[in-house]
Amino acid sequence: MYAAFAGPPAFLWFLPLMLLASATAGWLLAMQHQKRQQVAAFRCQRSCCSPTRVDGLDHREFEYLVRDLMIRDGATKVRRVGGAGDNGADVVATDPAGKLWIIQCKHRKQGLGGKVVGVQEFQVLNGTGRPVHKGNVVVLVTNGAVGKRARDFAKSQKLEIVDRLLLEDWIAGDRPIWELLGIKGSAAPSALPDVQSGAPAGSSQSVYSLAEAYDAGLVPWKPATMRQYLLRSQRRGIPLPRSRDGLGHLYTAAELGEWLGHWRAQGTALPQQPE
Repeated sequence: MYAAFAGPPAFLWFLPLMLLASATAGWLLAMQHQKRQQVAAFRCQRSCCSPTRVDGLDHREFEYLVRDLMIRDGATKVRRVGGAGDNGADVVATDPAGKLWIIQCKHRKQGLGGKVVGVQEFQVLNGTGRPVHKGNVVVLVTNGAVGKRARDFAKSQKLEIVDRLLLEDWIAGDRPIWELLGIKGSAAPSALPDVQSGAPAGSSQSVYSLAEAYDAGLVPWKPATMRQYLLRSQRRGIPLPRSRDGLGHLYTAAELGEWLGHWRAQGTALPQQPE
């Protein structure tokens, strides 16, 4: 008689515990999924705190690093496809504007002291990046050096280069790669008002892009070199020129002149980088 009445209360106590355990397990799984997504976007910060650590990666880890950097920048449909039969594409991604990026990765164990990336690597990439993969932006990323003939070929074929110096800026900074490379139309549409070169809204002063400033003789370096110097300015305590469009694209002559004076006063400008 006692056993017959003892069963139901025990079961009623056990049922809420089962429901609580199930709910807790579901919550833990959801949190783990969210954490995995966050970790994916910032994994590169753990694996490449310094150039030396980047050199210590193997070629697969280097490809995953580039993949994670693209995720961090806000690209979508990012995947690492490197391996046999990749046809020159180690990482593919779509930028916020919908452009398809085809990225070839060339890792050098000795970094800048390793084999220089030559014309042949760019010829292979050029033969597949657009014809095979239908890429809108075709890029070669290396932790080493790129030869002058290779740079000239890349420029003639509209291939983008992320060399050792630019890679360090990409890893350490907070600017997406399309901005570092100066590729127009890759960022997400902005709510900022359209500011026309030469006639900024609310101002009578002319403004210049980095290319226009170089052509006008306001700065002595081409845009790629200027972007490197501007990135290094903050690390050296040099005030950056105010960007009139809020995106780092347009500056007045006075602002560029003031920045240039501070930069030259430090006497730490790097040698001219080949385009």
